[in-house]
Amino acid sequence: MKNHLESELIGMHIGDGTLYKTKWSIVWELRSGLNEIEYYNKKVIPLLIRVFNINITAKKRSGGKNGCYGVQTTNKKIIEFFLQNEFKPGNKTYTIKIPDYIKDSSKHNKLSFVRGYFDTDGCLRFDKNKSNLHKYPRIEFGSASQQMIYDLKELLSELGFKNHIWKDNKYLKLCIAGRVMLEKWIKEVKPKNPKHLNKYHSFRKTGYYATEKQVAQEE
Repeated sequence: MKNHLESELIGMHIGDGTLYKTKWSIVWELRSGLNEIEYYNKKVIPLLIRVFNINITAKKRSGGKNGCYGVQTTNKKIIEFFLQNEFKPGNKTYTIKIPDYIKDSSKHNKLSFVRGYFDTDGCLRFDKNKSNLHKYPRIEFGSASQQMIYDLKELLSELGFKNHIWKDNKYLKLCIAGRVMLEKWIKEVKPKNPKHLNKYHSFRKTGYYATEKQVAQEE
C-alpha cells in the first residue's frame, strides 16, 4: 500500500522519469526544461527528501537546445524504490501503464498520482472555441503507450472527471474540457507546477488566457 507522497512520486516518474543502466550502476533521472526550476526546487526536491530522508539536489544539465534541469542519482534507496514498484531499467515510452497498486489504492493516493503525472507530463491550454480569446480550458495528456491512456481514462472517470480520447499520429491523447472540470481539477488534484498554476491564475483573473504573442502585442 503506497502513501500519497510515494503515489505522487510514481506519477512524476511515469511522466518524466527515466531508469537506466550504465556499466557501473542503475541511474534514476527526473528532469524537464529550464522553465521548471521553481517546481523542482520547491516541490520535487522536498518530496524526495521526505520520502527517502536523504540529501539530494537538482541542477542544470546538458540536453535539448538550451539544457535541462532536474535530478540524476544512483542513490540505492531511490533505485530500490522504483525496482520494487515494478519499474525496470530501459525505455518505457511504449510500455508504461498505471500500476495496479495505484488503481487499487485510496482516492487520496489516486489524486496524488494524477497530480505527479500532470505536473510532469500534462498540459493546460485554452482554446478560442468560436471566440476571439483563448477562454475554453483543456487539460490534456498524450502517450505513445495506448495502455497508459486507457488506464488514465478509467482512473479519471472513476474520480469524476469527464474525458475523451483520440488518436493523434503515433500518440493516443486524452482531454478533460471546460471550466467546470478545470475548477474541479484545481480543487481536487491540486497541481503544484507553476507552469500550470500561472496559466490558471491568469485565466481566473481575466476570464481568458493571454498567449505570449498576445501579451507582446498589448505591450
